[in-house]
Amino acid sequence: MAFSSIEIFLLLLLLITPLDISLAKKRCVIQTRYEVHVINKLPANTAQLELHCASKNDDLGYHYPAINEDFNWEFCEFIITLYFCHFWWGSKDKSFDVYDDPSYCVKNGKNPNLLKCCKWEVRDDGFYLEQYDASTSTYYMERLEQW
Repeated sequence: MAFSSIEIFLLLLLLITPLDISLAKKRCVIQTRYEVHVINKLPANTAQLELHCASKNDDLGYHYPAINEDFNWEFCEFIITLYFCHFWWGSKDKSFDVYDDPSYCVKNGKNPNLLKCCKWEVRDDGFYLEQYDASTSTYYMERLEQW
C-alpha cells in the first residue's frame, strides 16, 4: 500500500509536533530567560535546610539541599513574574520574594542584574543576593533578608 504525499506529511507532522512542544518550553521566544539559584551556605553539622519555592503558576516543590548544593530553576520573564521561597532551618523560618524584578532580581536590590541570574546564598545570619558593582566591575554578596 502506497502512501500519498499528504499522508506522509501528516504522519511527519504528528511525529514532530510533540518534539516541538517540548522544545518550546525550554526556549523564550520574545521574553528573556532568567535563572534563580539558591545555595545552601549554612554551617556543617547543623539542622537540615528545607525550602519550598513557587510562583502563581509553578510550584517547584520542597527541597533539602546539602551544604554548598545549588537548587536552581529557569523561567521566561513575563510582564509580571514573581517567585517566592519559604525556608526552614532548625527553629527558624522565613519566606520572601526571591524574584520580582527583571532589572534587580528583587525590588530591594541595589544594583542592576546584568547576567539575568539571581544568585542567593542561605547563611546562618540571613539571605544574601549577588550584586554587581559597576565602579569596580566586581560581584559581591549582600545580605537582603535576615532570619
